[in-house]
Amino acid sequence: MSIDKSTKYDRQLRLWESTGQQKLEDSSICLINATATGSELLKNLVLPGIGQFTIISDLPVTPNSLSGNFFLDDEDIGKPLATAMTEKLVELNTDVQGNAMNDNLNNILKNESPEFWNQFSAVVVCDFISSDDLDKLQDITWNIKIPLFVLNTLAFYGSLKLIMPETTVVETHDPSRLFDLRIDNPWEELKHYADSIHLNELDDTDHAHIPYIVIFLKALTAWKQDHNNLPPRTYPEKKSFRYDYVEALSRDIKSETNFIEASQSVHRALQSTRVPQPILNLFEHSKIKDGNLNYHTPMFWIYVKALKNFVIKNDVLPLPGNIPDMASDTTNYIKIQSIYREKALKDMNEFTVEVLKILENAGRSEEGINKALIATFCKNTALLHVAEGSKDLCNNYLIKKVLEGKGSEFDTDQYNILSIHFAILTFNLFIQTHGRIPTTDDFDGFTGLFVDNFSPSILVGNLPNSVVLTFREVLAHNSTSYHNMSSFMGGIASQEILKIVTGQYIPLDNLFVFDGIRSVSEKWKV
Repeated sequence: MSIDKSTKYDRQLRLWESTGQQKLEDSSICLINATATGSELLKNLVLPGIGQFTIISDLPVTPNSLSGNFFLDDEDIGKPLATAMTEKLVELNTDVQGNAMNDNLNNILKNESPEFWNQFSAVVVCDFISSDDLDKLQDITWNIKIPLFVLNTLAFYGSLKLIMPETTVVETHDPSRLFDLRIDNPWEELKHYADSIHLNELDDTDHAHIPYIVIFLKALTAWKQDHNNLPPRTYPEKKSFRYDYVEALSRDIKSETNFIEASQSVHRALQSTRVPQPILNLFEHSKIKDGNLNYHTPMFWIYVKALKNFVIKNDVLPLPGNIPDMASDTTNYIKIQSIYREKALKDMNEFTVEVLKILENAGRSEEGINKALIATFCKNTALLHVAEGSKDLCNNYLIKKVLEGKGSEFDTDQYNILSIHFAILTFNLFIQTHGRIPTTDDFDGFTGLFVDNFSPSILVGNLPNSVVLTFREVLAHNSTSYHNMSSFMGGIASQEILKIVTGQYIPLDNLFVFDGIRSVSEKWKV
């Protein structure tokens, strides 16, 4: 990456580093319908530097198009909408290429092969398209494993649905992540290093600069000798370990910074080295059964299979190898840091051997091995994320919950967040059925359409009050281009696209709904 780009993208590089930025710059995003929300979404992707985007729309710019869309002005009226928006958006970042397709989606689906969509990293549908077109597009993107986002803004409400067969993330950046120090399960080199340090023989200066990892190892060894080789488990035991074993090794607990840190970080000494249950669950996934590993298996699952084999042999995950800052002199810190790094490298090499075996058995070439990706995987094995997707925009569970008025903790007799999602679905159904946007005069037909499509067994008069009020709100404010909502939902959707494109952070799984009246949101898995 050039110096100019490093400076230009300095802040975001701190979030996803150069690997994520490169994926972003290699990405291509397709926007279907040149709406106000779509322009806000692309703005938030153009600024951080996606590679390119394509806008699909056959509509011209009209005076109504200017409502809520800050990327259009009077001189654009009459121009193709996709072209006008593209011209404005590329001005935000000269590194980004913009493309306009002045055609409608139906024609493209008829005339282009499914391979046409392979050029995109993600496809976004903004607001209404016909159910037939949506079904066809879903089938195509699902089969070629391209993420499809269905984004809607309506009145003061918004929804976002991610449609993708499977989402896998290695670099989750989970805030709950802990340093894997293996105090309770040290390997030979770490034990040898700790045993080589005799605290009683050190002068006061050296004693005050021993890394707390060594302090923990010595304290835990002493504890186990006194407690039948068992670690501290209960609160009183952990308290005793802190004061009677860790702090007791200090010559002056008020002045020795390393022992003060050790006392404050004693939880790190008590972490249990084990394979997390979610990772054990992945080891039982059908995709890594021997008969299912083949030429087309994604590398993520090859790595998971290799990880399972590694754990079978070692009973632990590969060591990440990173350690926290701690009070120490340079010599001791560098020494213990190198011990962790060397162990991590050894584990990574052993893991790589397992990967090569699996590739060979699956009849795949070893040339596809990427050492950088393997290193990243080995550093993040405790926090891998996998989510199974769905094509459905709703299901029986959500229908049941919306009719009960119990879809969220924020629901009341007057407000029902899940009803927003169904109001948006019904709104689009109304447009498809009648060829126009519904108004307050269409309330009876609107509610009837909801009942017919989602719950034929219920009488319209028995709909929960919260659902009725949501429908009335939508019909009273039947705009899809209130700028505050377009800006907010464009930001939400762009954030999720960034997660998918960079392959970092945990994305939406898989339905998000926002109530702009109360400023509350909720998510569900469909």
